[in-house]
Amino acid sequence: MPNTTPTAVAALLADHGTRRALDTGDVLFREADASTRVYACISGRIRLVVAAAGGRELVIAVCGPGDVFGDVTALDHAGRSATAVAMEPSAVWELSGDAYLDAIVTEPALALAALRSLARQLRRANARICAGETEPVATRTARMLHELAEPGSVAGEPTWVVSITQTELADWLGTTRESTARALAMLRAAGIITTGRSRLLVHDRDALAVLARPT
Repeated sequence: MPNTTPTAVAALLADHGTRRALDTGDVLFREADASTRVYACISGRIRLVVAAAGGRELVIAVCGPGDVFGDVTALDHAGRSATAVAMEPSAVWELSGDAYLDAIVTEPALALAALRSLARQLRRANARICAGETEPVATRTARMLHELAEPGSVAGEPTWVVSITQTELADWLGTTRESTARALAMLRAAGIITTGRSRLLVHDRDALAVLARPT
């Protein structure tokens, strides 16, 4: 059976695209750019941000290994809806928009995979909007840390690490740095996390999962 999952789109880029290495802070494209290249993350993390009021940036997605992004502009040629920035040393597959369209037009199974990839992105966006309107910052903070936590170690001891600054976390949550700081302080006081420079250590990921549940 043909692969009709969103991972089939990433596989297309791996088979026909060009590998590109990125340093922290490198920009793949900017909001309103006319470029139509499509990307799949190989390693690292890519932050998608939009300009918000007061010069702030609002994080609309964080793409990790296997995630496809940039495909919307390849379909509608309406300009980039966000800016893509590497959060850490990363690598991506890059494919021209024309090659991407040729592939999904000639391969129905791939077209279905592309639609499913877009549907997944839409569901994530809808869930995030609903959470922002109805859930406390503390709940959203716990959920985000739970999702972003990656296995790591400190002084030889295994732990969970979230490589993000408080400002980046606030932008991602769509709230103020002060509100985010209060939520982190509560988690720190409970012994669930330890905050550091540009990263957080998660000592009890299960506790984050409990706190992340809708109230």
